Amino acid sequence: MRLTLEESERALSVQELNEFQERFNVELPTAFRQFYLKHNGGDLSESSSENDFLLGGFTPIKYGQAPIETVYRDLTDDVPSLKQMIPFAYDQGGDSFLLSVKEADFGNIYLYLMDEEDLAFVCESFEEFLAELTGQ
Repeated sequence: MRLTLEESERALSVQELNEFQERFNVELPTAFRQFYLKHNGGDLSESSSENDFLLGGFTPIKYGQAPIETVYRDLTDDVPSLKQMIPFAYDQGGDSFLLSVKEADFGNIYLYLMDEEDLAFVCESFEEFLAELTGQ
């Protein structure tokens, strides 16, 4: 399946992405950087909506009503243990997919289940996440 996103936010410049990395004091994984330079968030199109993750879409950086920066602040205010976990996507139920930028598990992807207040391991990298999402 080809990943098709709708209603992406304004494209990011390399400088804006670098500022985002500085905010988190981290060098983001290459695949994550490349994805966000190509797609700044967006909802999955109807043709992409059936997926094993029940993914609803990707959260934009900097732009839009609820960019990653805002979602991160709200999430970590409520659940401080999620610091250094970047909420980059959401499922159809409103749960957040997180990219760990912690040293111990850098690059791992998790799903934070809001109702259960539980963190579930998804996969070991953003590349693996995209591959599983697109069935490649």
